Amino acid sequence: MTASYEDGRGGRLNWRGLRNATLAWFQPLGPRILFGLRLAASVCLALFITYYLELQNAFWAATTAAIVCQPNLGASIQKGRFRAIGSGIGAVVIVALLAICPQQREPMLLLLAVFCGACAAAATLLRNLAAYAAALAGITGAVIFADTVTDPSSAAFLAIVRVGEICIGVGAACLVALLTDRGTAGRLLSQTVSRISVKLFRGFSADVASGSVTGRGRAERIEIARQLGPLNLAIDAAVGEQSLVGDRGQLRRIPMKLLDALTNWRNAAHGHDEAASMVGRGELLEVLGTIDTARLESDPAGLRRDCQAALAEIDGLRNRHAVSASLSDAAAAILRSLEASADGVLARGSLIGTGRAGWPAFPVIADPLPALVNGARTAAAVMCTAWFWVVTAWPSGPFAIVFAVIATLIFASFGDLARDLARDYTIGVTLMAVVGGVLYFGVLPAFSSFAALISVLSVLFVWLGAMQAGQWHSVVFLAMTISSLPLLGVGNPIVYDAAAYFNLALAIVTGSAVGALFFVAMPVIPPVVRARRLIALSARDLRRLMAGAWTPDRRRWTAIMARRIEVLPLQAAVEDAADLLALYAVGRAALRLEQAAPDVRTQRAVRTALKAFAEGRPFAARSMLVSWCRENRAVDATNDEARIVCQSDAAVIIDAIDNHAGLLAEPLRFWQLPGTAFK
Repeated sequence: MTASYEDGRGGRLNWRGLRNATLAWFQPLGPRILFGLRLAASVCLALFITYYLELQNAFWAATTAAIVCQPNLGASIQKGRFRAIGSGIGAVVIVALLAICPQQREPMLLLLAVFCGACAAAATLLRNLAAYAAALAGITGAVIFADTVTDPSSAAFLAIVRVGEICIGVGAACLVALLTDRGTAGRLLSQTVSRISVKLFRGFSADVASGSVTGRGRAERIEIARQLGPLNLAIDAAVGEQSLVGDRGQLRRIPMKLLDALTNWRNAAHGHDEAASMVGRGELLEVLGTIDTARLESDPAGLRRDCQAALAEIDGLRNRHAVSASLSDAAAAILRSLEASADGVLARGSLIGTGRAGWPAFPVIADPLPALVNGARTAAAVMCTAWFWVVTAWPSGPFAIVFAVIATLIFASFGDLARDLARDYTIGVTLMAVVGGVLYFGVLPAFSSFAALISVLSVLFVWLGAMQAGQWHSVVFLAMTISSLPLLGVGNPIVYDAAAYFNLALAIVTGSAVGALFFVAMPVIPPVVRARRLIALSARDLRRLMAGAWTPDRRRWTAIMARRIEVLPLQAAVEDAADLLALYAVGRAALRLEQAAPDVRTQRAVRTALKAFAEGRPFAARSMLVSWCRENRAVDATNDEARIVCQSDAAVIIDAIDNHAGLLAEPLRFWQLPGTAFK
């Protein structure tokens, strides 16, 4: 009896262990399967609506739903909005072009190529979701052109129908995303902000404690600067979530505050008055010790109050000259970045909003050359495919143009990854042509009801979605998702035609292959050249600022330099990132110098030094600034705050000249930029 009991207990333990092991094995697949279910639900809902409305080409709505549905829910909702905007713009433009050239095929093809090239350039210049809208404008224009090329007089009507189908797909995907919204993007953003802010605060505190410039602090500053790009992507995803009801401007302010904090930390680390401030470092460390960065996620409101109290104490240290101006400015900027991060975390719910805007509304262009290359590539791919269509009189040529546009536009803004992604996309389209042939000829003809159709499609899209949400060549399965419904010809009614299937499959594969080949024929600009151009453009803008030929405010200068630091290639050297940070620091110091000059004499001295700097005489400018600082210290007996600020900013410029003389020595003219950057 005891033996039986022990045997039964052992069996239960073995069964429980097997069950736990199985659950542990399947647990990582949970989010992927969930995305597959969400993708299948979006596609099936779009199909149901279009069948209910008796629209003929139901696959456009379902394809739109598949494209809009993304593994990240916030990105899905935001991309749905921007896709609707981009599709509307593309429809209006292509209808206007068809009205201008209703019977002239060659001019129409040229205008189509120019429009798609312009969309590719805009997709490279703009940020994140706005870039997505620009790409979709070109794709929508190509789709409407392919549908109306045989009858341009019906372009307006078909454009309305296509945009309506696209909006149905957008609405279906967004509805499914909203119903399954669990706030994942907001939590990921909070974790990203917390990680960056904690690293920034701890790195600065370590530098204050050491009392000297350390290579570790410099490496940490550059590493944090490289996180601006992923942080902006996380912000865009979080803004799209249903749960985010606070002030979005608070989120947009976080990267700018982080960049300001990094620059102030750099200025303090490169300062030359460490010995004079050693007495006050202990007091500053005590103030910083009152901040518990672990509360950023658990109690952001409390951390915000602690930062405000610490800022008041730092003001007291500054007034008593306990620490240097650069060190106190850096500590204050670090605390303000923590305060902005706490506001961003609070923005997931009800927020004590300030109403201040975040990133500027004006467009910020880091470097126009990659955009021009991408635009030329897309235009050339369209012209090549159109030429082949005209010469061979291929019935499916217009759809080959559509997929050539898709292959070049989707990956236009992916930089060094574009060629590999375009290759994977072509492989996925080719695989889908094979899988689609099996479904088209061997499975779908056996079913005659809508319920059976969506059952087959659900199985297909759950599998594709689970693979697309993984890490292994996800673009291959994205391509299969996009091309599946046009290949299967899911319309109302479904017509099975072998010749039409093979023609369409050949058009899709050919167009995608042409797009991928043009990434080889016209490769992206190498990372080393892109980094050199970003530095050269920044140096040119700095000299224009110094000369008074360009007068941006601090927000504009911060936005431009933040964008350039954000797009700096991962392969760029550490010195490249350090040069960009130095150029930003010098520009910000120059803007503050002119604004904070307390009298006419100081303004004249500052203007003369900055003009010498702009003319390519940085050492002459350094001598002027050193002389002015020496005279200013001799007469400074009134604790004039403006003079202290001017001295601190002048020290930043002097330090940059000492450490980046080669970068600042030669004046750079606009017409010299391409040659200088491509050496």
